[in-house]
Amino acid sequence: DGIVLSGSGYRSTTRQIELRRVHCGPSDWDIWYRPASTCSPPTAVPGRSLHEKGRAIDFTSGGRAITSRSSAAFRWLADHAATYGFFNLPSEPWHWSTTGH
Repeated sequence: DGIVLSGSGYRSTTRQIELRRVHCGPSDWDIWYRPASTCSPPTAVPGRSLHEKGRAIDFTSGGRAITSRSSAAFRWLADHAATYGFFNLPSEPWHWSTTGH
């Protein structure tokens, strides 16, 4: 269909902590207790991310995160991802997982 997707899937707990530090703040509270929705971009608390279980992908298209539901890449995923067992987390157009969380 001419849609080229890339992205990242599995990440270790160490990497999840690093991302929380960058996206949420440097304190222990920021890393372990700050609500994911208050981080920029939203980032799950370590131990709660499906990336750590290898069950989520953050998709990119053209080297950039899929941030718009109106993009061709998002529309293709919306039409086809379930065939491959992936469902979108509604608050994050780029995030697809086996559960939609």
